[in-house]
Amino acid sequence: MNPIFNFLTHPNKKIFLNFLPSLFIFLIFFIIGVNVYKDYGISFDEYYHRENGKLYYYFLKGFFINLDLSEKVFISDIKTAIQDTTYTMPAIFDMIAEFYIDLKNITAIEEIFFIRHFLNFLFFFTACYLFYLILAKRFKNRVYAYLGVFFLFFSPRFFAESFYNNKDIISLSITIIFLFFSIKFFEKKSYSNAFFFGIFSALALVIRIPAIIYIFATYLMFFLQSMDDKKFISTNYKFLLASVFTTIIFVYIFWPYLWIDPVNHLVNFFKVAHNVMPNGQNYYLGEYFQYKDSPWHYDLVWILLTIPISIAFFFTIGFFKTLINAIKNLLSVDQKKHKFWKSNNEMYNYYFLIIVLLVLIVKTKFGVSYDGWRQIYFLYPFFILISLDVIYYINSKLKFRMIRNAIFLGLFLELFFLTFWIYKYHPHQYVYFNPLFKNLVSEKIELDYWGLSNRSSLEFIARSDDRNEIKIVAISFTSLENTLRIMSENDRKKFQVVHDLYSADYAIDNYRKKWNKTPGINLLKTKFKKIHDLKVDGIIINSVYKGEN
Repeated sequence: MNPIFNFLTHPNKKIFLNFLPSLFIFLIFFIIGVNVYKDYGISFDEYYHRENGKLYYYFLKGFFINLDLSEKVFISDIKTAIQDTTYTMPAIFDMIAEFYIDLKNITAIEEIFFIRHFLNFLFFFTACYLFYLILAKRFKNRVYAYLGVFFLFFSPRFFAESFYNNKDIISLSITIIFLFFSIKFFEKKSYSNAFFFGIFSALALVIRIPAIIYIFATYLMFFLQSMDDKKFISTNYKFLLASVFTTIIFVYIFWPYLWIDPVNHLVNFFKVAHNVMPNGQNYYLGEYFQYKDSPWHYDLVWILLTIPISIAFFFTIGFFKTLINAIKNLLSVDQKKHKFWKSNNEMYNYYFLIIVLLVLIVKTKFGVSYDGWRQIYFLYPFFILISLDVIYYINSKLKFRMIRNAIFLGLFLELFFLTFWIYKYHPHQYVYFNPLFKNLVSEKIELDYWGLSNRSSLEFIARSDDRNEIKIVAISFTSLENTLRIMSENDRKKFQVVHDLYSADYAIDNYRKKWNKTPGINLLKTKFKKIHDLKVDGIIINSVYKGEN
């Protein structure tokens, strides 16, 4: 019999055909990543994180080879690095990357950072797939799952940063994985679900301390569940205790700094985290603010400026709709047969609301804001979830198919716009602002704060100047030495970084907190001529000036 006929009539055919579109979508995602991961520049502090990862990795390597957990083995470099810097958290991603680099014996500096960018993308890619599974389960409709994962993957800033942001995108990715296992734990209390929930709670915590907020929110939901069900605690206490115990154990395992004298080292970490603040300024709405003095609305405005218009619109509706329902629910708590939620969907709506609300309150009240809203990027999946719930609700209530079709058409048109924008301005998607606000923020807000555009400008100089030695200087807050690490060996040999305009052949400006204190800055107008502007969506993000001999 024809094998194709056998396949099409097989009982598992429907399962396979349902799986096929998602397989195709994620294959496309992967192919995109493989083809573009070498195109990006290097962020301002990537080199530091690579060095920090090396410290931790070689400590672990030495420990497991010598099987000696002593103060001597715990090299002083790690203790010094942790005590003297703001980046006090263990470098999980950096250690994994360094393990792979060591395993493959990669020595070329540009290849090291290319590998880091690819591994960064793999974390995000994995999280996108789990987010798809969450959405498919949440809405029982694959159209919403596809929409959600498209808005995650093709949001321009997240797309770009998925290749080089080894702090905030890794935090976002781990948050999605945590969410996946927290939902499994909500649905079924068991030792296995408690174990995985505990592991990823610990991993989220050691990557970013603010993860404690959504871990707290999870246990708060369990507490509210116990208020509705008097047998909840007696039935499930052993699983809840197992999750807490697992979290504590794996925080210790994932954080080598705690392996020796965990109590004092933990106290020391919080001292460092509290006392050492990043020293710098935000350029925000045309003014400069010290990081710690940024206005309360800093993160909110950045979110509004940089996420897709559809997500911003439907999230705002969903946030207030769920908040009003939650307040009504709390006001009726004294009524007989009161329930905090009537269905799992309602419970998850409250869960997502609590997480977003707590994070925004804590960040606004106690956090330090800088470089956009990247420290709370992990909220973006919750924005998408809340937005899709509103779209799902509207479509379920609407009787007119034409209106439903118009909503989906609008969403797909925006996704097409975002995808085209990513293609057109590759690899500078990190300066995306949505069209409603782009003109309002031009020259009034930080653009390329990590200096990634420097690579494009240096490549422009390398193409247009065939000399064997070219002296370059930065006239804004950026690091050209850092950028050279991800360029080809020939280009690295060609360029020499200087720190004044008297001896420079070219000056590069990425418009980051331009302080104009570079020695000889007065020569920029008299002895240098602007020869190149790098424009993204009509906005200049980097300029090259050439000295006149």
